[in-house]
Amino acid sequence: MSKENISFKENNYDPLNNAIDESIRAQRAKSSWQYAKVFGLVLVSIGILAVLLAWAYNIFKKPNPDLVRKINEVDKKFEQSKSLDKKQEKVIDGEVINYNSETLRFLQTKSGKFTIYTRFTYSTTKDLLEGNKPKSTTCYMGKGGVVFEYDEPKEQQTTSLEVLGITYAQAMSYKKYCQYNNY
Repeated sequence: MSKENISFKENNYDPLNNAIDESIRAQRAKSSWQYAKVFGLVLVSIGILAVLLAWAYNIFKKPNPDLVRKINEVDKKFEQSKSLDKKQEKVIDGEVINYNSETLRFLQTKSGKFTIYTRFTYSTTKDLLEGNKPKSTTCYMGKGGVVFEYDEPKEQQTTSLEVLGITYAQAMSYKKYCQYNNY
């Protein structure tokens, strides 16, 4: 066998490999800076969002003066209505006296020389203020402190009719001025 002489030529690729390594390092640095810019923009965006959320929360939590005023008015009315129906009592000579909280409302009209009154009786002042139906409605006519009650029996009021100077039929003709349905 003959010995063949194998020859080869060795090439030095180190400068090419170094150039490729530098290129890769430059690309990594460039992409790192791009990631850093994106990360910085994300942080700035989160900061701006936090400031805007804080501002919105401040606006939301700031009390509205009109709303506060209205709430205070409703609270005051509620407290007043609670105190209206409290039972009034007083101790007299060792005995507890309870006072009636019944509330009356009057409507009046004049006809000739007589004044006709319609009296609405409510169980409590709260019923009157809330516009509830009265407990009772009565009507009477009067002149100079003398009254004729329409809802009382005729026999009990003969003296009042004599003092007023009218008959029972004449007194009943004034009953049309009563307001039984106005509550």
